[in-house]
Amino acid sequence: MNLYIFADSDELEDFAEPLASSIAAWAEPKTNSTAVHRGEGTGLEPVTDREIELGLEITLSKPEKLKEPLNFLYKLAQEHKCEFVVGLIEENDYRDVCYFGFEEGRPDLFEIANYLSV
Repeated sequence: MNLYIFADSDELEDFAEPLASSIAAWAEPKTNSTAVHRGEGTGLEPVTDREIELGLEITLSKPEKLKEPLNFLYKLAQEHKCEFVVGLIEENDYRDVCYFGFEEGRPDLFEIANYLSV
């Protein structure tokens, strides 16, 4: 299963660089996660309707593998006072599924797995 978890904030450009650096450093040693930073100033065009795509694209075989990235990104959401959107990637179609973060609260792995139908 292919998923994405992107930052979602009206002020994302204000903290995009430090957020992108943190995510890239975390994702670098991982084999199933790729740091994503697409949009103005990055040289890469977004593939969704978002102006900036900043977060992770993840390939999972089991929903339990989602726990580590969710916990990591939740800490960043608290630090930067932003939300994250979790979504499915199916045949290059990106579909938002649910949110977590500063205002939405801690991500619930069971609930997210249920939303993703896994």
